[in-house]
This record gives sequence, structure tokens and C-alpha cells, in this order.
Amino acid sequence: MNKTAKIISYIFDGSVISIPIFLTICLIVVDNKIEAVSWAFICLLFGTIIPYLYIVLMYKRREIDDMHIPRKEDRIKPMIVSSVSYVACLFVLYILDGPLFLKSIFAVSAVSAVIFTVITYFWKISLHTSWITFVVITFNVLFGRWMLLMIPLIPVIGWARVRIKKHTVNQVVFGVGVTTLTSFLIYYNYGFISIF
Repeated sequence: MNKTAKIISYIFDGSVISIPIFLTICLIVVDNKIEAVSWAFICLLFGTIIPYLYIVLMYKRREIDDMHIPRKEDRIKPMIVSSVSYVACLFVLYILDGPLFLKSIFAVSAVSAVIFTVITYFWKISLHTSWITFVVITFNVLFGRWMLLMIPLIPVIGWARVRIKKHTVNQVVFGVGVTTLTSFLIYYNYGFISIF
């Protein structure tokens, strides 16, 4: 079971699945497919590549010995870099008049990253379950309610993180809860979700 849990953890690491996810989203929200790929590149650059390269740099400098960064103390710097990168992407999207849905995505990402950075100073929280929760909510907003079928992915990934002792149940649950609240409020603010 541990092997299965490790495989699930690696597959659903944000840096891995963000590539097909951003490509899919951009191809849906942008009619011109060449422009869609360009927007996807911008999203991936700020949303994945820059944060990931910083983690690689930390690894090469031997500041960390695990790319998943299990120690919460080691997570602070890369989370700050991620927060800055997400805010920068949001700024670029507004400057270049990017698609509104992409702006909302990076608004959620930036706010969530800042919240998680602050929390991480005191407590380790699950970024895996945060990320998959964000994806499930985003796909439901974009494709409709049939995407609720993705919801079982959240407890499965949560189980995997607890099984391999990377997180406690509370850390997994809070990762889901914080992201759910942030996503709903920001998507509502951008007009993509009608709460009432």
C-alpha cells in the first residue's frame, strides 16, 4: 500500500500535473489555439517553472534533500518565491489583458500561497490536497457539475499523503478547507460562481 501511496503522491504533485491542466484550461478559454498555447506558457512559467527551478536550486545547494520538502522550515523560502511568482503572473495577465478566467486562477493561487506561507511558519499543511482541491473546483467552474466526479481524487490523495507519513489527517483536511474557501470566494468575486 505504501508503494501505491507514493505513486499517487508523485503523479499528483502540482509540478507534474500542472502542465496538462494549464494547457487544457487555456485551450478551452482561448479561441485562438496559438494564443492559447502562448497563455499556457505564461501560466506555466510563473505558476510552475519558476517555483520548481527554485526548488531544484535549493536541492543542488543541498539546502534540502527531498524535492517534496518534508520539513516545514524548509518550505518557507520556496513558498515565498511561489507567492511572488503568482502575484507577478497576475500582474502580467492584467498588463497584457489576458483572459479573465486565467486572472481568477492566479488570484486564487496568489492568495492561497500567501495564506499557506503564513501558516507554514507555524504548521505544515498539505499542498498536495490543496492543489487537487483547487483543480477539482476549477474544472467544475469551467466544465460544469459533471466534474464533481473528480471529487474522490481529494480523499485518495489525502490518504496517500497520510499513508506515507508526509502529513497528518488534520494537515490534509486543512489543505482542502483553506483552498475551498479561497477558491469559492475569489471565483465568486470574478463572477464565475453564483453562491446565492
